Amino acid sequence: MRIGLSICFFVLTSLLFSQDLPEIPQDSLPKKIDFEEVVQDSLFANEPLPEKKSDSLVLLEKEKLREEAKTKKPLKPKKKRYRPYIKSMEEITISDYKILYLDETEKSVDTSLSIEREYTFNFLQQDYFEYLPLPNMGEGFNKLGYNFHEQPLTPQMGARVKHFGYFEKEDVPYYEMPSAYTELFFKTTFEQGQHLDATLAINTSPKFNIAVSFKGFRSLGKYTSSLSRSRQFRISTQYQTYNQRYRMRLHQTTQSLENDFNGGLTNDGVYFFENAPNYVIADESGQPILNENGEEEFIFYDGFLDRSQLNTLAAGTNVLAGKRYFMDHQFRMFPVVKDSTAFKMTLGYRANYEAKNFQLEQSRANSYFFETFTNQKVADTTNYGTLENSIYAKFDTALLGKLKVDLHHIQWDYSFAENEYEKDTVLPNSIKASQLAMEAKWSKSILGVQANAGVYNSFKEDFATRSLNLSLSRSLIKDIAIELGYQDRSQPLNFNFHLFQSDYKEYNWNSIDLQNQEIKTKSVVLSHPKWGRLSGEWNTLDNYTFFSNTTLLKDLNKKFKLEVLQLDKRIDYFKARFDQRLDFRKFSWINNVQFQEVNQEKNTEELLSGPLALNVPKWLVRSTLMLTSSLFNEALFFQSGATFVFFTDYYADQYNPLIAEFVTQNNTKIGEYPRVDFFFNAKIQSSRLFIKLENVNSVVEHLLFPDSPYDYYAAPFTPYRDFSIRIGLIWNFFE
Repeated sequence: MRIGLSICFFVLTSLLFSQDLPEIPQDSLPKKIDFEEVVQDSLFANEPLPEKKSDSLVLLEKEKLREEAKTKKPLKPKKKRYRPYIKSMEEITISDYKILYLDETEKSVDTSLSIEREYTFNFLQQDYFEYLPLPNMGEGFNKLGYNFHEQPLTPQMGARVKHFGYFEKEDVPYYEMPSAYTELFFKTTFEQGQHLDATLAINTSPKFNIAVSFKGFRSLGKYTSSLSRSRQFRISTQYQTYNQRYRMRLHQTTQSLENDFNGGLTNDGVYFFENAPNYVIADESGQPILNENGEEEFIFYDGFLDRSQLNTLAAGTNVLAGKRYFMDHQFRMFPVVKDSTAFKMTLGYRANYEAKNFQLEQSRANSYFFETFTNQKVADTTNYGTLENSIYAKFDTALLGKLKVDLHHIQWDYSFAENEYEKDTVLPNSIKASQLAMEAKWSKSILGVQANAGVYNSFKEDFATRSLNLSLSRSLIKDIAIELGYQDRSQPLNFNFHLFQSDYKEYNWNSIDLQNQEIKTKSVVLSHPKWGRLSGEWNTLDNYTFFSNTTLLKDLNKKFKLEVLQLDKRIDYFKARFDQRLDFRKFSWINNVQFQEVNQEKNTEELLSGPLALNVPKWLVRSTLMLTSSLFNEALFFQSGATFVFFTDYYADQYNPLIAEFVTQNNTKIGEYPRVDFFFNAKIQSSRLFIKLENVNSVVEHLLFPDSPYDYYAAPFTPYRDFSIRIGLIWNFFE
């Protein structure tokens, strides 16, 4: 039924529309209206839209679009994102490979071969003109001079000898590299070991860099119980936005420095060391036997030239291990502009957490450190943790110069591992403290004078620090530059001066009444590119605090007793240094001469008849004669020469491995021994080869004068290094 009706409707409709219609010209037919075009035209012409009665929904949509167009604002062109200019690989030079540090200093990767590089090709990778290394690598350094103005402002855990080679937060570098960069540092050690320091730095983009480093070494040493080893891992990252307004730095370190110690040579060990291989024949009382001519009888024995045959005082191991997590964020408040007069402001936040521990282990107690609470093995552990949060603001204006203001909050946790014998002592087990401090640094160039100032002030009384730094520098006539400096600081002591605990009874103390050290330093520096550099430094020390060897003379070099002493009188310490380089064609003569003098007002009973509490040699000299040339059509660049080192005799500090500190002593002098090292260094492209013959004169002297003694020491009863040949390599890779 429905189908039939539909068919009828379709037929009727076809008949109606199939009738003949009058013909109309083609041109008179209305054109088809494109509503899309009409809408676009009407939006700007403000004309009404044509009606389309058959589609009211479309009309409503077009009306809506027209109303929105009336109120819509014209689109602004997008600002282009700031992007720094990125060089092509053909434009890149060595100066584009940058190494950055926490204090905002930066340097380029150094692939040069110079005397400065020769002086730094060592365990510390720095010039240790004022340091005297102990026999084995990594054992530490005795001091030939002091820089009190470079000491940390806040208290440290102690065990300062173990911190030679330890990476502090200021020592960790950050990188900006246009391509992947690798540096390999290699050097031989003393018997059965190598030294390696490797760094890989990659910029995954111009904004982000990551660097991974590993430093490790092993050195058996020449003497018994002197094995040294270390493992130090570092990773650092830097992220900076393209507009350079935000920067983030992170680093993490894991470090372990381990040494076996022997305490130095026994008295008979000292005798056999100094007189090898010719020894005086003595009777039962120790008196030398004389021959018919009244001369001493000698016996030849070269077995003690093997230094492992010499008797030592103690045996054990000490280890410094630590982990650190560091981050630094800073944000520039205004866009980066090239106008030097523009006001610049930067806000930042910095956090640093570090945990350290110093461990001493002995399989059996040793009478050298007196009695123990137990006669079993010794295991001392000192723990140190610090958490520091800082917020800072940096300002840079053409009128006022550069100013940085920091607000620090520091927490310390210094403690000892619990022991069974603690119930027999009355000492506290830990020191927990915190401090709030403000620091400000300012610099500006005024009429050709570079002025710098710094202030540090703590708000809490315990472990408070107060410091003031001033410096002025400018160029004078004929390329002469002058720099004046002044520093006044009240500095808290390291925690091990206040509190220490050990299995050994004599090494337990609690010195709560110690005062801050007061240090005033005045300095002047005159320099000229050709004439050299002359510097003078005057230090005034009040409340000077130190570890003193208080062993009785009858027990000297048999036992080691020490005490914490603080002077209530002043010490005056003067230091003058002259550095000069003279060049004549291919030859160079480099000299470093230092004079030191100490004046002390003696006041304590322990020091009434003794020498100074601060001991340094009066004269310290280093002189290098060097030839610089090239071979094979300048494909190989080389330097060769000899370095002479000498210091006058003085009461050098004695090393105490139990606390890992140097201790002042008043009985034994070292020095007055010239040391000569020969070196040959070569460079081929970006690789450098180092060959050094150390302490050559110890062999030459005994060839010329067989009866001359071996009298070179790094500390009392601790010999300096014998003759050795060491080879090293620095290789830089640029992808």
